Amino acid sequence: MSNSSPQPWPVTREYLRYVIDLRLVVRTSEKLYGRTKDLGDGGLGATVAGDIPVGEIVELEFQLPGVGDPTTIYAEVRYRQGFQYGFRFVNPTDKQKETIRRATRSLPMIK
Repeated sequence: MSNSSPQPWPVTREYLRYVIDLRLVVRTSEKLYGRTKDLGDGGLGATVAGDIPVGEIVELEFQLPGVGDPTTIYAEVRYRQGFQYGFRFVNPTDKQKETIRRATRSLPMIK
């Protein structure tokens, strides 16, 4: 019998994520409100007071620090546990990607 314990499975993410707390508006068939927890080039994690099914495409709106206009971007609900959601951006423009990149690079990274 081996004394070695099983190694944890490494989680590889496509995009780095950065800690950020922003007010979030989620538009589905209704308007919901929440707060972001983290943000990356490919999506964001948030707490949203509402019921959004996994797979639904929604419109997100949030105000990044140092950016004049709010960012409005479409996203798919990829994960849900209670009021915790994971959103993956759908077809973000190059400008949106660059704006998010500039706003997040000075923030603490989630490991």
